[in-house]
Amino acid sequence: MDARKLKVARQRLTHEYEDLTQSMKRGRLAADEIKVENTEDEGDLAIISHARELFFNLQEGDLARLRSIEEAMEALDRSQYGECMRCDDDISEKRLEVVPWATMCVRCQDEAEVEATSQTVLDGLEGDGPEL
Repeated sequence: MDARKLKVARQRLTHEYEDLTQSMKRGRLAADEIKVENTEDEGDLAIISHARELFFNLQEGDLARLRSIEEAMEALDRSQYGECMRCDDDISEKRLEVVPWATMCVRCQDEAEVEATSQTVLDGLEGDGPEL
């Protein structure tokens, strides 16, 4: 990848990083505003609990993406940006335009997702059987 494209990639990653951290701050503030009031209404308590869990899940996803962006910026610093961390092939420029923090080529990403899904299914099956 030429120097101009690397500069654009760094700018996009920096912009995405800043946007994401601002979004996370707003999310934390919104979560802090959800207060458990002195209520015994089960419906209200369920709504409050669901809202808090939703914010927590959003924050988890944002943290994972934030880590990916940081890894991509470190790869830029090491002159390894755009290299698949699994097979060392180049990640297509089209993929990097859509997901500038991508660390794997499409083939390896698909394989990793299939492996993760398979492991989740196996973990679920192991928990369903009768204990011996």
